[in-house]
Amino acid sequence: MKNYNKTIRNIERLGERYCREYLDLWNKESLQESWWEALKFFFGHSFMRGRRDKLSCEYYYFTIKTLEDYFSISNQNLDRDYEKIKEQRKYFNNKCILTFKKEKNIGRGNSIKHEDFRNEIAEKNPIIKLLVTPAKLEIKWDNETYNKKIFLGNGEDVMMVLDVLKFISDDNKNIYNYLRNTIVNSGVKTAYEKLTKMRAISDKIATFVIRDVGLINLGIVNKDYEWAFPVDTWVSKIARKIGCNSKDVEEIKNYLIKKCKDIDVDLLKFAAGIWYLGVHSLDILLENCLEEIEITNIVSAMNVTKDNRSLTY
Repeated sequence: MKNYNKTIRNIERLGERYCREYLDLWNKESLQESWWEALKFFFGHSFMRGRRDKLSCEYYYFTIKTLEDYFSISNQNLDRDYEKIKEQRKYFNNKCILTFKKEKNIGRGNSIKHEDFRNEIAEKNPIIKLLVTPAKLEIKWDNETYNKKIFLGNGEDVMMVLDVLKFISDDNKNIYNYLRNTIVNSGVKTAYEKLTKMRAISDKIATFVIRDVGLINLGIVNKDYEWAFPVDTWVSKIARKIGCNSKDVEEIKNYLIKKCKDIDVDLLKFAAGIWYLGVHSLDILLENCLEEIEITNIVSAMNVTKDNRSLTY
């Protein structure tokens, strides 16, 4: 049996790198003091689901700009701006979309694409209307800045935004503080259950949010790690490389958590590191190996001969 301890410790160190590159962008005091910063932090996680990260980032920028403009949000008087949110609570109920889907027999399809959606739903709700109306804005992604017309392209994202707005308007003003305090006072599972009641907040997203709240507030997650350990395609692939042959999410979590506990590795840092390894594997390879590999060998490895034809990737 292979000993994967060194690999697991290296992945934990990549988790520290994740914190520097992703979480250090968020100021802890600002997250605690500003409900708006807390909301941006949350949406920065909740849109990252089942699609290209670049598109999720575009949805995030669009939603933040749309809400910022509609509620005239500024950092000068956030208490007043929060009251504006509460005053608009009647527009945060997503049942209108669910009822529309049922009446039109849409099922799991995209309600926004239905020809009657705009007249029957969007025109009656200014928040929904803005979220499904294209707007041109500046996007920053992967050291690139570009302009693009964007709108939320599916009903699940629209309903998620409405659910989150409804949640914070129910006197849960700062969603970051709410989650941190819930983890401390009621446990990780309770925070997880609160999150997964929101539309489109799956196990992956809920555990992702909790993990990062825990990384920003070291020590508050010290048990029940399965509720703070997101598993996506990257994590599943790397788990197989370190001895876990199961495709079941719960079994993957249990395997990796036990491995980390056995050698006293920080679970949250490892969980962040294994995702970071998957996403940035090429960069990590180049950083650590390129100087030791002859360029001619790389070129040779990229030339694959099949049926006497040379295919260069």
